[in-house]
Amino acid sequence: MNDAPRETKRATELLRRWQEEDDRDALDELLREEVAAVAARLRARGRGMLRPSVSASDLAQEAVFRLLRLEEAPEFADAGALRAYLWTAAWRLLVNKAQGRARDPVRIDAQQSQEFALAMPGAGGLSQAERADQAQAMAVVLNLLREEDREVLESIYFRQEAIEAYAQRHAIARAAADMRLSRARRRLAEKLADWSDLVT
Repeated sequence: MNDAPRETKRATELLRRWQEEDDRDALDELLREEVAAVAARLRARGRGMLRPSVSASDLAQEAVFRLLRLEEAPEFADAGALRAYLWTAAWRLLVNKAQGRARDPVRIDAQQSQEFALAMPGAGGLSQAERADQAQAMAVVLNLLREEDREVLESIYFRQEAIEAYAQRHAIARAAADMRLSRARRRLAEKLADWSDLVT
């Protein structure tokens, strides 16, 4: 049994809902599927160019983030055109990273290796890279939230506006502001959970 026509029909419907109705949930679902597909293709075609510091899912996610940052998103005739757009962006990112890496390898001996390993935790080391990956995932997910959810999260957490001031600015009760923030955090957590397998 072939699921491809059903998947194509679903992707077409999600694309239509995003482009015609600005449905962010449809965009979220569509982009998760596309990131998985683009990352799988990068793993297959870019084997020699990928490194642990440059994963296929990171590149696919970066392509999505660049699409979301555009002031005016391009119109796509179908889901295949969206996938081609993301594939091209991700492939260019991979090629650019591979070209930037073309330099003499660093060679260290066993003593230097031990010293470097000891220094890593104090310098942020791998946890710093993990935080950068998490920040990238958060940026993608925030851009996929509904405007109301994104606005309350940005106001409270990024601009550090007091919940009372937020409620007053929006002419709503404090309890309504609390509910709005709680709902936005729940949606953010759900989207992060949905994306977690794609961005690791």
